[in-house]
Amino acid sequence: MTKVLIADDDKNLLTSLTIRLKAEGFDVLSAQDAYMAVAQCKKEHPDVLVLDINMPAGDGFSVQSRVDRMNHDRALPVIYLTGERSERVVQLAKARNAYAIVFKPFETSELVLKIKAAAATKR
Repeated sequence: MTKVLIADDDKNLLTSLTIRLKAEGFDVLSAQDAYMAVAQCKKEHPDVLVLDINMPAGDGFSVQSRVDRMNHDRALPVIYLTGERSERVVQLAKARNAYAIVFKPFETSELVLKIKAAAATKR
């Protein structure tokens, strides 16, 4: 079973995504800030990260950097969620080899497909 960590400071979004992803057969972890996201990664070793870019205690980019340092032998696929549609965000995500960027608002089915594809690249 693919283990997915979703990190977003929007509690309602976390709840709805957790329900939907569990229904799709994923093992879902969640965090409402960057600190908790890194702690969950250290403890639970997810297969795919879905990271909000702007959240408390650090942004999604800093989470990816910290997780990459912890897992230097295996890079995790990262999908960024963001409401910020700027060239800066796109360039930062590309520079970090993000699997995908999903702009809010989004269709949950689109995110599910991206998570499944990202998980398949890891195998």
